Amino acid sequence: MNRFKIILSILLLVIIQKTHGQKVLTEGTIQYKVTVSGISDPQTQVMMQNMVMNIYIKNEKLITEMDMGIIKTKTIMESPNKYVTLMDLMGQKIKYTSDKKQFEDKKLKDEKYDVIVTDETKIIAGYNCKKAIIKTKDGKSFFAYYTNEISKEDKTNFLSPYGKIDGLLMEYSMEQKGNTMTMLCTSIEFNPISDGFFIIPESGYTEMSADQIKKMGGL
Repeated sequence: MNRFKIILSILLLVIIQKTHGQKVLTEGTIQYKVTVSGISDPQTQVMMQNMVMNIYIKNEKLITEMDMGIIKTKTIMESPNKYVTLMDLMGQKIKYTSDKKQFEDKKLKDEKYDVIVTDETKIIAGYNCKKAIIKTKDGKSFFAYYTNEISKEDKTNFLSPYGKIDGLLMEYSMEQKGNTMTMLCTSIEFNPISDGFFIIPESGYTEMSADQIKKMGGL
């Protein structure tokens, strides 16, 4: 084999590895550790020190669970335009429904921030990630590490506060009620998810509107 054929073979091998290196998450679990800075009350700090967020995916079905200690939520994307959230607020079980517009309104609008991609990289949960800086129009700064090694689909990023970033967010900071919340991906599992996990309970929850829950401090 001459030198040209050797080089061509190496190039083809690299292309094949690169093509097959990107995984598509059609069924599985993404887990994040959640931390919040800016909380001065020691008791609240203790209550919020073991917070996690899990995203469950099965084909077109999607669930996001958040355990924030005193508040636990489970949001089910029943359809592209219907989101059902089950909330356990210190034992009080509440259910509310929102459409896509209501859900999107909680996110930072694309025109409200700029994304600056840096040369900094980091391995998170076994995946190569790039770092981006988010600059909001009101002068605030946040960061995000994202990977392109898992195929970016709308459903895997449906909770992403930074839709302009082309990749799956693996570690990122964002503003939440005047505090800074940081999400760090700890694992991505390509595990089977039971269909029963996506069933919305018909009883046991009090139906409320988003405005009613806001008055209770739940949103």
